[in-house]
Amino acid sequence: MPILRKIFERTFILNGGYGLHSGNEAIARGEADLIAFGVPFLANPDLPERFRQNAPLNEPDVATFYVGSAKGYTDYPTLAHR
Repeated sequence: MPILRKIFERTFILNGGYGLHSGNEAIARGEADLIAFGVPFLANPDLPERFRQNAPLNEPDVATFYVGSAKGYTDYPTLAHR
């Protein structure tokens, strides 16, 4: 269990590298109250629906991160538009 979790008494949120199953497992083990999904949400604007359906995720295009254009931010396909 993360050391901060042991001493922090409020809502504890983890992020970084979690997927559907690993995030749920971290919560079940008491390591976190919530899991934040940054990059997975960026590449999958419909991430909650993908998790509900256990659908495959889009791969993020890291080369487009923070380059100042819409490419890589608003052009990922949703399940409905595949």
